[in-house]
Amino acid sequence: MVNQKTEPYDDNGHGTHCAGDVASSGASSSGRYRGPAPEANLIGVKVLNKQGSGTLADIIEGVEWCIQYNEDNPDEPIDIISMSLGGDALRYDNELEDPLVKAVEEAWNAGIVVCVAAGNSGPDQQTISSPGVSEKVITVGAFDDNNTGSSEDDTVASFSSRGPTVYGKEKPDIVAPGVNIISLRSPNSYIDKLQKSSRVGSQYFTMSGTSMATPICAGIAALILQQNPDLTPDEVKELLKNGADKWTGEDPNIYGAGAINAEKVIPGE
Repeated sequence: MVNQKTEPYDDNGHGTHCAGDVASSGASSSGRYRGPAPEANLIGVKVLNKQGSGTLADIIEGVEWCIQYNEDNPDEPIDIISMSLGGDALRYDNELEDPLVKAVEEAWNAGIVVCVAAGNSGPDQQTISSPGVSEKVITVGAFDDNNTGSSEDDTVASFSSRGPTVYGKEKPDIVAPGVNIISLRSPNSYIDKLQKSSRVGSQYFTMSGTSMATPICAGIAALILQQNPDLTPDEVKELLKNGADKWTGEDPNIYGAGAINAEKVIPGE
């Protein structure tokens, strides 16, 4: 129950878009705006308010809720957490002293794949947000396909946060599509009213950000686990990075391992 409401709701609009980035069936667009994992089951854990802001404590509580859910439901666990949120990474003595990093690594150690947005503070260095500074989780940057079918003109989005982290570690881990992503609209939500020009027809909405790249990555991770449910989070991360399309000679603190490529990591897809 959130704010005394028992039915799921999204008064901001960001969460609905991100959910569609993972699992939209594309039913209202003849499949055109379909997410990578349309058969995935979703659980929405609301930790932000109508304006899209929230407290560290609420976010941590949301992550801990997922861990507890799995302890209570071992036969139908949450396999993946997709976090399209973050804050400025404060300089602790090491990243494990960051409360948000501690929370997501606890989830990772409990067997949950965690995909986290790199942040939208690029193109400067050392702009990876928390909890994306965690060494364990999959930190996702955004690339721009320039609306072409060819990968030859793909570039990392200028807004996509760059590494190294404030702790000097290489990040992001991978980049995924994050510019002009068309996904589900939440009518009359905060963002829907604020950005009316972003509406695409009556059902869809276009947004850009590492917030969009992260659930796309999470959807591909879901396809990997559908094929091989026994993989650990570390193994899923390794598969995604090894299957990425490389940008030759480029800085891994901009591109990570490269651009995500579902066809390389999911046999038969």
